[in-house]
Amino acid sequence: MNMEMRPLAYYAHSSSMRQGNQIEVPVPYTIMGFDMPVFLSFDDIYEFINLQEISANCILIYIRYLEELCKINGRAEKFMFVSPTLISPVRIYTADAGMRERADVLVVFLRNAPKGRLYLVPHNRGRH
Repeated sequence: MNMEMRPLAYYAHSSSMRQGNQIEVPVPYTIMGFDMPVFLSFDDIYEFINLQEISANCILIYIRYLEELCKINGRAEKFMFVSPTLISPVRIYTADAGMRERADVLVVFLRNAPKGRLYLVPHNRGRH
């Protein structure tokens, strides 16, 4: 395990996390279009630490981190992060139909989004 992940692993294995407590991380308006908290569970942290497929919540928190880096480096106006939850609620009846529906939702979003930015869209064919 990476040394930087040890404190997180230690906290995740604490009795409070195993009893269902979660870590709350605020996600700002600029990512979701509204302010909201994201909660990380023991399972989310366990998957992350063990380099397994991670949840949309983990991806949202990583996007929040990347956005903060862009602000610090003066690049916030160049990039826009698209939440994985934008395309995750789309039902998938078949692999092809689901991909088309997700693409349609994304096209509508991009048509209404500010121009002149590079949009970063996380995609995972699995859980979200």
